Amino acid sequence: MTEKTKQNTISIDGKDYIISDLPLDVRNTIVARQEIQQSKVRHEIELEKIEVLTNYYNDKIKKGLEEVNGSESESTDWSGRNF
Repeated sequence: MTEKTKQNTISIDGKDYIISDLPLDVRNTIVARQEIQQSKVRHEIELEKIEVLTNYYNDKIKKGLEEVNGSESESTDWSGRNF
């Protein structure tokens, strides 16, 4: 389903509709779908932030362990680790 909004019209699957002519239920469903899509984008951004912070903390833990153990600690893949 492709959706493109222009002023008072919306294009769905290649066909243009006048928004005010659509039944209220359809208009409400379109708004709900748009809100869900915006929420999805916000969650994807949050997941990217989590990934960056996880990598930062993994590096910080590794450096801290290297200080405790000296520079002889092994390189560790922290991905997928749960503490």
